[in-house]
Amino acid sequence: MILNKVFAANSTTQHSKLQQYAVLLLLLLIVVSLTACGFKLRGATPLPFNSLYTNINSQSPFGAQIIRGIRANSPNTRIVDEASEAEVRLVQIYNRRTRKEMSLTIDGKVEEYELGLYVSFTLVDQAGNTLLAPTTLSNLRLLPYDEDNSAAKAAEMQQLYTDMERNIATSILQRITSDDVIQRYHQLRGN
Repeated sequence: MILNKVFAANSTTQHSKLQQYAVLLLLLLIVVSLTACGFKLRGATPLPFNSLYTNINSQSPFGAQIIRGIRANSPNTRIVDEASEAEVRLVQIYNRRTRKEMSLTIDGKVEEYELGLYVSFTLVDQAGNTLLAPTTLSNLRLLPYDEDNSAAKAAEMQQLYTDMERNIATSILQRITSDDVIQRYHQLRGN
């Protein structure tokens, strides 16, 4: 009887160890397969140039996000106030907000708006060579609307535009720090 209990406990311990090894093996296989397909976590990507100019208003929340993101990714890149002092220029071509009526109530009142944010930009070097072709990024959101609660809906609309700006700022930073842009910059400089 005692031997049966010892063997049962030993069997349970071995089964538990086998499960742990199986989980460990599965995790190892997942990691190996992710690295084999080229997956890597995106970390900070320092920019290869020392100075950057942008016409995006750094006093606006959108501009502040762009500047903060550049400094976080590439602390050695200076943001300069004059385009002539910069090795590279991030040029905002336009930044446009839209609001369309998407649906109306039976009384003809707006029931839902579609909010849009469109930002177009390009990246050029000091000689005017294009590092990143003119690109337009957009973000759309739906806003249910209630005329009786218009003050709250105006605040919600502003918050949605702020969120859209944050998303687009992140996308711009990903584009200007991409391997293609960095390789193009080195290629034009002969590095």
